[in-house]
Amino acid sequence: MAVRDGLESDAEGIARVHVQGWRESYKDFMSPDALAGLSVEERLSMWRSTLAKPDPRSKLLVAEMDCREIVGFVCAGPARAEGAELLATEAEFFAIYLLDRVKRQGLGRRLMAGVFSHLAGQGFRSAGLWVLKDNLPARRFYEALGGQAGPEQSFDVRGQRLAEIVYRFEPIPH
Repeated sequence: MAVRDGLESDAEGIARVHVQGWRESYKDFMSPDALAGLSVEERLSMWRSTLAKPDPRSKLLVAEMDCREIVGFVCAGPARAEGAELLATEAEFFAIYLLDRVKRQGLGRRLMAGVFSHLAGQGFRSAGLWVLKDNLPARRFYEALGGQAGPEQSFDVRGQRLAEIVYRFEPIPH
């Protein structure tokens, strides 16, 4: 499996992984109706827009199989204003998803390491992300990378209330 920079032509593969990744990763935390309502077309529009106007301080990496099938991705950049007071970091991971069939093979670590390196190279000293509070496998993954748990907040996804927790990396691991 290879890790490389995301390209505009990857938008459809990223959108597919984004939706399938939610359905696989959150099946124990979200209602089937909420997960069924996710749309590849909706995500495709979002990713086309993101990839068409990249921020040089941000980074999007994709993981692909030998057949050029995208099986994971990570996206991070300057922290957004929304939730900034709780995140309390300079940079933010906006998304990281891997398909279940490629998890626990070191690919998540490779994606995170690539983005950590980029963020540090851009002068960011800290990075954070939000993860579902009940998603213990993901929380253990971030803790194994050196992330420290922080504040919690609740949010609504398709009519379902969920709790999420901040993980901070300060300093950014090299």
